[in-house]
Amino acid sequence: MARTDRPGYPPAVTLTSAPRRTARREAARRPQVRAGLLVLLLFLGALAVTGIFRAHQAPPKAARIAAESFLGRLAAGNIVGAYDQLCNDTRARLERDDFVAGIGGRPAVHTWRIDKVDPGGDGAVTVTATLADPGGNPTSYAMRVVDDRGSWRVCGDPVLK
Repeated sequence: MARTDRPGYPPAVTLTSAPRRTARREAARRPQVRAGLLVLLLFLGALAVTGIFRAHQAPPKAARIAAESFLGRLAAGNIVGAYDQLCNDTRARLERDDFVAGIGGRPAVHTWRIDKVDPGGDGAVTVTATLADPGGNPTSYAMRVVDDRGSWRVCGDPVLK
């Protein structure tokens, strides 16, 4: 091991890493970090509140849209398309041909109006609508609409009575 403090040897060179932050710099950065964390927490809190609000508002709106789609397809004469709007449980019980025959034997839906959307305690939503045939005769109809694996669909007995 060579000594660097002896005469004739070059002076000892010490390598230093990047300059260290001074205590003042650190102290000056703390409020910025705190402010950034506060903004992040406020943003995350707002997202949580929005998500909770949407969770309470989304099912009735989604159920209404599903019912409107189902009734719109019936009014357009797209009975097969209306069958596709049924939940998996109902489609497992009711064959497409039976649905088409059951709906096709009834007076056509000419116009319809959503009267009420009522969220139930079991996660299902009951949508009540007034349907009118081409003669204008109104019929009240209640549909049970459920979240079926991520899609809101008409469930239960969809063959109009």
